[in-house]
Amino acid sequence: MVAGQNTKITRDGTPKKYFTLSFDDGIIQDRRVLEILRKYGAYCATFNINTAYFGYDNSEFIQWAYKCPSLTHIRLTEDEVRGGIYDGFELAVHTLHHPSLKVYDTAPDKIREEICGDAENIERLCGIYPIGMAWPGGDGDYTDITVKHVYENTPVRYARGSTSTYSFDLPDTFLKWYPTCSFLDGKTVELTREFLEAKPEKDMLFYVWAHSYEFDVPGARSYGEFEEFIKAISSAEDVVLLTNAEFYQLFKDEIPSV
Repeated sequence: MVAGQNTKITRDGTPKKYFTLSFDDGIIQDRRVLEILRKYGAYCATFNINTAYFGYDNSEFIQWAYKCPSLTHIRLTEDEVRGGIYDGFELAVHTLHHPSLKVYDTAPDKIREEICGDAENIERLCGIYPIGMAWPGGDGDYTDITVKHVYENTPVRYARGSTSTYSFDLPDTFLKWYPTCSFLDGKTVELTREFLEAKPEKDMLFYVWAHSYEFDVPGARSYGEFEEFIKAISSAEDVVLLTNAEFYQLFKDEIPSV
């Protein structure tokens, strides 16, 4: 089965408000995020994971990066993923080892190995083959050459970046899919209000992403704030909740990958 194809979401020609989420790295804090999403029936999140790093503890680097000695960054185990911790949600590629893919611009076979190896592991564990990913490292870690290699050498047809658009416009191309904002961005509250109040004259997309460990950073937005956000979005009758791949499948005939 290919990600996003087994969906009941359709288009009827009228402008809609679409909402999707993604979380990166496949870490233990995802457990709490999943609880919140399930509580409100918000099965609209895509989790981008590195399948060569199951169980890996990267806390030391994250503690240094955030100047926060209590912060943890520990990947979920392969048994947890195989056991269904993400059941009902969507898994997507974040590459096997989370490299900066632009370093392989002269070695497309390495790009294919990192992406297809991750995708094949995800299919083996959950039975669904992913067709999308989040760029490891964000928008500074790929080039136009990298994008070309991904398109020509892998089945991946969409890839989320990290640069906020602060808009509800649909992407221009799917392999450079810029989100509306990170959940931790200071504009998220304002954007949420604007989105919920909007009366669409054209299709709108609110795309929010995060790393779940960021909810543990002192002074950052909390799990409680995330729960209130999901409660508000999921209770809006005019918002269509869908995963990244479901959105891709819905619009792939209109929006090119490259």
